[in-house]
Amino acid sequence: MGFSDIGGGQEAARGTAERMLAAVAHRGPDGSNWCHHHGVTFAHCALTFVDPDRGRQPFVSASGATALVLNGEIYNHEELRRELRAAGARLRTAGDTEVLVELYERHGMKALERVRGMYAFVLHDARTATTVLVRDPMGKKPLYYTRVPDGIAFASELTALLRHPDAPRTPDVRALAGYLTLQAFCAPGSAVTGVHKVRPGSYLEYSGGRLREVEFWRPRLATAARTPSGREAAARFEELFRAAVSRRVSSTEHRLGVLLSGGLDSSAVAAVAQQLSPQRPVLTFSAGFEQHDFDESAHARSVARHLGTEHHVVRIGGRDLADVVESEYTRADEPLADPSLLPTRIVCRMARRHVRGVLTGDGADELLLGYRYFQAERAIELLLRLMPAPRLEALVRTLVRRLPARSGNLPAAAALGLLARGLRAAPEHRFYLSSAPFGPAELPGLLRPDARDALAGHDPFAEISRLLDDQPGLTGVQRSQLAVVAHFLRDVILTKTDRGGMRSALELRSPFLDLDLVEYGNALPTSLKLRRFTGKYLLRRVAADWLPTDIVRRTKLGFRAPLAALLRGELRALLLDTLAAPALDRGGLFDARAVRLLTDDHLSGRRDTSRKLWALLTYQLWYQSLSTHTPSPTCLDLTEEPHRAP
Repeated sequence: MGFSDIGGGQEAARGTAERMLAAVAHRGPDGSNWCHHHGVTFAHCALTFVDPDRGRQPFVSASGATALVLNGEIYNHEELRRELRAAGARLRTAGDTEVLVELYERHGMKALERVRGMYAFVLHDARTATTVLVRDPMGKKPLYYTRVPDGIAFASELTALLRHPDAPRTPDVRALAGYLTLQAFCAPGSAVTGVHKVRPGSYLEYSGGRLREVEFWRPRLATAARTPSGREAAARFEELFRAAVSRRVSSTEHRLGVLLSGGLDSSAVAAVAQQLSPQRPVLTFSAGFEQHDFDESAHARSVARHLGTEHHVVRIGGRDLADVVESEYTRADEPLADPSLLPTRIVCRMARRHVRGVLTGDGADELLLGYRYFQAERAIELLLRLMPAPRLEALVRTLVRRLPARSGNLPAAAALGLLARGLRAAPEHRFYLSSAPFGPAELPGLLRPDARDALAGHDPFAEISRLLDDQPGLTGVQRSQLAVVAHFLRDVILTKTDRGGMRSALELRSPFLDLDLVEYGNALPTSLKLRRFTGKYLLRRVAADWLPTDIVRRTKLGFRAPLAALLRGELRALLLDTLAAPALDRGGLFDARAVRLLTDDHLSGRRDTSRKLWALLTYQLWYQSLSTHTPSPTCLDLTEEPHRAP
């Protein structure tokens, strides 16, 4: 984190840095430092994986011209270090931060073409008086910023940024409308007016009072000139996947674990991780739920036994989930309406007792079309060629009545029923309209008149449209895939994993989101990812040699929380208190009568409105905590100012 500080006093700058760092101290327990570099104050709290003694941040280049703070890790730093040394660089550390800053001084922003990792970093180049904010292609690490009188301020979490004395604190109603549909405050927006996120795959240059955005990478679905055979594609996919796992394991001497759900994705990661460590069992971690419909722990144990990992299970009940809400959501960062953050947080907390980093299976469903929604989208794509939309809607309603109640990570009947709600919408909108807590058409009845008026012309799908604008000719499934990547993966899933892990200073690494693997997957035809109606075809083919057949073939439940029961039980009192009319009146955004109807319907059992209530509860808890983000005497004691530039 940091801020422009032209002509500011050292003590004032240090005090602001201390307050901001105190808000994110959980992210880095290995020490905190700060420095002032030619008009910019930098501060950093460390979770170190490489060379903790010499690689401390903020880091200043050998020339003294460039200062940098990095959140995340550059996985190919050893390869880049060898190249720098061959070019005559004299490196002082074994860390990735120095590699990044020295690479920048030699190649400028073209250095990003060579970097592989998960990262958000900010640098200040005194040669050009330019501050640059960068976020990795997939958006694995967050980066917020805002304009302040001296220039800009930036931080890894909104809570830290709001402790800058000049940061705005007014909720953004238009962004709230997007949150209620998309479950997250999606980049480049945020929950606060005037605060923004750097887009994934982009960097911002601030110089002379102006901001310039440059997008250096975006997801593209372009079939290769020659479609490979299934055997060729599987061999290349396996090669890249093994390299992705190896890159994340070998980039640090610290032992890493695996979050093992018992589904195909995380099991494949665990299999390769164990193959890379033949002399020592890999640590695996999973959750066991008291409610059977949510519990995959038996499958996870089966995989652990098959692979020979050292397996740990944490049992989760309603009280455990409620405790996370009551202890953390009242001081949480930006609202996120994905309830799977609750069990993620608990499993990460348990894993941190053993390791400081874990591998996950995140990204496989998006990269390889694993969600049931993609299967439904394929069916819709085919059926719309044969019949008009009204007739198809009637057919879907008939199927919903005849399908079994539950199958896989979303009941098949529910998947079709939800998709039917958005059947006449564009393919890239259907996923969100089918699963949104609130559809755009529902918002006028939920919001008060002043807030409703602010929504004129608001388009929650603007960022999706931007990504699709220069990619004509895509099929409905492809358009749906890009849309899911645009927000659900980047803004929901990766926000959840970063927040769930970093609250315990646990770093989560996702091999399926390795850039080389992603680009290869994006270049493949849909038929090698979704074979007829079976998703993740290539992964199933490759993993057949590593895992039990039932794991390779099964459809996972998904990592979910028993939200409906939780709101009627352990969280009932908090729900009623937080969404009571007096509390909503203080916010002035939501119509108390509309919210009361949703609450009464759910608590009485008339209908399940849990996803709507969860989105409202999460937002209101954050809104009520806004006052705690104002500058206060609470601070982190920074006793050193390392790497002061000459």
